[in-house]
Amino acid sequence: MIRTWKVMRFCAQTSVQIRFNRQFGVASCLQQKVAQPLCAPRGARVSEKTPEVPSITPDERVQKQPATTEPERSTTEWGAEDELLNNRKSIPNLKVSELLKDVPRTKLRPERERKAVKPAPVHRKTAIEKDTLQILQHRYQDPNESEERYDKALKVRYTILQSNDVRHRDLMMLIGSRKNRERERMLVLEGRRLIMDGYNAGLRLEAIVTSDLKLLADLAFKPKLKGCPIFLVKRQTMMEWSSLTTSPGLIGVFGEPSNMSELVTRNAAGSKRLPVTVVCDNIREPNNLGSIIRTCAAVSVREVILLKGCAHPWDLKCLRGGAGAHFRVPIYGPIETYQLPEHMRPSSIFVVADNKKPNDERNGFRWKHYDRIDYASGDHVVLVIGGETYGVSDDIRSFIHQLAQDGEQQQQPQQDRKFLAHIPLANGVESLNTASALSVILYEMRRALMQLEDTT
Repeated sequence: MIRTWKVMRFCAQTSVQIRFNRQFGVASCLQQKVAQPLCAPRGARVSEKTPEVPSITPDERVQKQPATTEPERSTTEWGAEDELLNNRKSIPNLKVSELLKDVPRTKLRPERERKAVKPAPVHRKTAIEKDTLQILQHRYQDPNESEERYDKALKVRYTILQSNDVRHRDLMMLIGSRKNRERERMLVLEGRRLIMDGYNAGLRLEAIVTSDLKLLADLAFKPKLKGCPIFLVKRQTMMEWSSLTTSPGLIGVFGEPSNMSELVTRNAAGSKRLPVTVVCDNIREPNNLGSIIRTCAAVSVREVILLKGCAHPWDLKCLRGGAGAHFRVPIYGPIETYQLPEHMRPSSIFVVADNKKPNDERNGFRWKHYDRIDYASGDHVVLVIGGETYGVSDDIRSFIHQLAQDGEQQQQPQQDRKFLAHIPLANGVESLNTASALSVILYEMRRALMQLEDTT
């Protein structure tokens, strides 16, 4: 106890400054409480011992700040620093914001905010994105102009067509849109064989688009190409315009004839037509429809009627599947069901090709094998075939039943005018392809009708 009072008395009387590492030690607290300069009220100092503190700017404070190696400081500086640190008083003209002006902002942020920001991941373009970008740059950023040239080997003039040409846009819209072709009354045929078929059928050639001039040498009507516009485009452009996976590199644009029936009649003048009408119900696949038209032209039926819901007969894929048969058989439609009686004959017999339900004799249809039907029992045969998935709809069967009843009222009642043709299948096969089934039935019809004609 005596030693403690001795230390307190010594600290109060001595003028020696004692420096401690921590400001919260016992000696520091005693010195703050007992020292005479700190006994004055807040905001005031004894004038004899503590002079008034002048206003100091941050720059002057940095210049007057003693070095860290100085062994000791004055009592006034120590008291001001201690009061600032412990918030004992506010020194005039001294603000914390001024002290923090020279401190870098990065040092004031928390440690978690000073972490390095991760760079954004670099997006690597896929192959599809690269091809799309190349197509767009080729289409919209081509600075070149179209150029007219002459080929000495083929002896034809052609145009190197660029994407910024108006004709490039017109051809792209014409080839890619069926509505534009119908409005402009144009037909587009792709490939050497189909172009030759259209030319031989009598269509008027308007333009040829190719990606290689050597392909023109395969056309049989080379001498007549002098008056036809020929456009040379890039291979990438031809792949965009083509409806096929691998483009043949040759597209022909033909004018649609004003009278297609007259053109078909002229092309089929050497063949005798069978009294058969083929009605297609809900044939949605263009390739199948093209094959059906091709078979009908080969058998030489009288006409082909497409009901609404079928693919369009002048679709590019349908034209390719038909292989030129569109110009050799009359095609009507797609039409509505109520327009069907306009193409029927009073004494016709109706044959529906449907294997979905065996022994199905609804609406008066007789179920028979396709080769056991008497196709010569009527003056005309109407063969109805449906899509591969759904077959002939019930509405069409009811409509055919009504047509048969109307015919019986006008003519003498006849038996067995409505047949359901059945094709027997083996090995668990449920059905044939639409075009294949039609071929089987049509050629059996042709055999029966030709045999009847020979006997009479």
